[in-house]
Amino acid sequence: MSIEVSTVVVPRVEPLPIAAEPPPQNPYMAPNGRSNMHNDAFMSDTYGWAGPLGGKLVVTYKSLGGEGASITYDPQGRLVTVCIGPDSRRLLLLDPGTLEVLAAMDLPSGKGGSTGFGGGGYIYLNERNQAVLPTANQQIWVVAVPEGNEGFRVVRIYDLASSIGDSTASILSTLPDWSGRLWWITDSGIVGYVDPDSGACWTLTLDAPQTIGNSFAVDETGGVFIASDYALYRFDVPATGTRPQVTWCYSYDRGLAQKPGQQSWGTGTTPTLVGTAPGESYCGIADNAYPQMHVVVYRREKEVPGNRIVAQVPVFPKGHSDTENSLIGCTGSFFVENNYGYSNGVSTRPVVPGMARVRYDNLPCPGTVAWENGHVTVPSVVSKLSLVTGLLYTYSLKIEDGRHDWFLTAVYAETGAIAWSAKVGSGVLFDNHYSALSIGPDGTVYIPTALGMVMIREA
Repeated sequence: MSIEVSTVVVPRVEPLPIAAEPPPQNPYMAPNGRSNMHNDAFMSDTYGWAGPLGGKLVVTYKSLGGEGASITYDPQGRLVTVCIGPDSRRLLLLDPGTLEVLAAMDLPSGKGGSTGFGGGGYIYLNERNQAVLPTANQQIWVVAVPEGNEGFRVVRIYDLASSIGDSTASILSTLPDWSGRLWWITDSGIVGYVDPDSGACWTLTLDAPQTIGNSFAVDETGGVFIASDYALYRFDVPATGTRPQVTWCYSYDRGLAQKPGQQSWGTGTTPTLVGTAPGESYCGIADNAYPQMHVVVYRREKEVPGNRIVAQVPVFPKGHSDTENSLIGCTGSFFVENNYGYSNGVSTRPVVPGMARVRYDNLPCPGTVAWENGHVTVPSVVSKLSLVTGLLYTYSLKIEDGRHDWFLTAVYAETGAIAWSAKVGSGVLFDNHYSALSIGPDGTVYIPTALGMVMIREA
């Protein structure tokens, strides 16, 4: 597998830390920042450690034969990811310094191909250092990550085919709640959970024609937050029952049609949770309204006095706004990117630039746009925020003379100004197609690409 190494020099900046309440630790997941694509059970996309501040950066690209959309980290800091290629799906263990493949396991192939997130695009690492992942044949596998030179080992399989009852449906994602129940969702709109000990399964199917296109979030009160292409839901397990129950449901403006840059017609966001104190617990999504999408903020408790929606803020140019990636959430703010126009790495159709910070901490004001940067173009990456450096890390694109150049770009979370932008590669192989940028515990940035991975670290 080929390796390319280069060096790029950018300005080195001073950190501007963000004061924010950290997301609580789900006891059935690996430590926050290490456990899943969106970093924690709240899907905050924030880190409690630093990313690079700039200066001399070493850029490494390695071909892996596919795209590892979700990156998790074991206790040794090694990367655990599912690599989805045109004809295969593999669970990989990668060396954090070289991207050498230390262990590999073939997974069932099926629906989704190289661009499908169902059946392995979303994985998580549990508290026992086990990878928990849906497979393309409607199972959930629990796989022990090797501590030494031994290979991966399957320790449990939950077969959900009979509970799903539709061979064309794909399990999108699975996560544990704070009681250890293993929740899962399908693209066809089935919500369920498995008792991890007995394997017993309970389900609820959303009213047709609803489908689900993204992952979900869970909170410390037992709430499970799922967005369909029509509405945002909170689910709970009632104290006197076993079947998932809809605690509340709010429809959002899904717009007139699927917009360019989206995978489905509706919200493109996994719900993002912020806050734990009574009266200060929120859930944010982006809708798909026309002509402008909104960042919509909800109170997420089971019951609330007054309105559940506390902010509904329009962002980005009219007629040219959508996102297919989760909001970044921290105390008082949500950050959002514009993906309008993206299709793939070879398209010459322009992606409309835009990142924005929406504040909702000035209630009862209905929320405001603190800043909007219309110069950085973010086609499809899941961007991240380091609370330590105060920088948003994103993967930006510049098309010039038919050449597609890709950059790791750092944006000040406080002001929206670009701190620096480091070129990492050119061409279709560097397109990351909706995967998540990830920051390792040592500050190294990893960006999955079409058939491999880019690694950027300070020299």
